[in-house]
Amino acid sequence: MRIIGLFLLCVSAPVVAAENCQNANTTYEIGVCMAEQLEQQEVEMQHYLAEARARYADDIVIVESIEKAQQNWLGYRQEQCGSIYNIWRDGTIRSIMGLSCSIRMTKLRTHQIWHSYLTYMENSPPLLPEPKIE
Repeated sequence: MRIIGLFLLCVSAPVVAAENCQNANTTYEIGVCMAEQLEQQEVEMQHYLAEARARYADDIVIVESIEKAQQNWLGYRQEQCGSIYNIWRDGTIRSIMGLSCSIRMTKLRTHQIWHSYLTYMENSPPLLPEPKIE
């Protein structure tokens, strides 16, 4: 069962990347496209972080906690996606698998930032729209 899951993951990652990068045909092109997607996701995450910092700018303890959490999360993402890369280290798909992990985790982190820092308990609208996690 585990082998089937790994096979499906291996087969589906390039397909997902290709869907998002219509003109990418080779592993290299897909990798370049995915690197651009990761950069876009990181820009979006930074935008949400900046809004969170601005919301709590009057409370340095909260701002420092947000910063510390983000630094720790970046280390976690690096280690987690590095382990995925290492699983596939003998194949050309290794970079795509690592990038796919980083993109997915960054989307989830952006959503977590939104939920934790930019929404309200009552019916007030959030400070930014809910990010897509697809």
